[in-house]
Amino acid sequence: MQHLHGPVGFCECGRPVEFRHASGSGAHREIACECGCRHDVEYGQDGWVAVARLTPERSLPLSGFSIPLRQTPDAERFRFPFPLHGDAELPVHVLFSRSEGCAEVKAADLKVFRMDGVRLPTDARRRWIAWWRERRPALGSFLPPPRRIGRLPVPRAPRRPSLAVR
Repeated sequence: MQHLHGPVGFCECGRPVEFRHASGSGAHREIACECGCRHDVEYGQDGWVAVARLTPERSLPLSGFSIPLRQTPDAERFRFPFPLHGDAELPVHVLFSRSEGCAEVKAADLKVFRMDGVRLPTDARRRWIAWWRERRPALGSFLPPPRRIGRLPVPRAPRRPSLAVR
């Protein structure tokens, strides 16, 4: 039988992540911290290991998400970082309703990806990542690399004085 007690790690809030509030079954579980974060843990050779964290959000950008799901009384909002293109991690937003059994996931300016039959927000995260990795080779030529962020200097060729023709 799998070892299901004791801390798996620590949340960013400093509290230990334990199986007291675990949901799910099989090799993947979701652990809820008292601060509201959801931790996605999986069972491997070394026991249970936290692989991702979903941070709760109080508000979401309203564009893109369906109105009926946004208005569901039990709708929960989360975000997690994910490298869409290259190494830069961008926030991916999850809107989840336990009563409706569905979730919508939105990243950057991509269209919302809707999933039915979702029991946990971490399940929505896993399904979206699997969908993204499956579709990425086909979308790779359409997605430009991320724009430069910040005010780093851009190398330019030195200016040569122009010779005026008289």
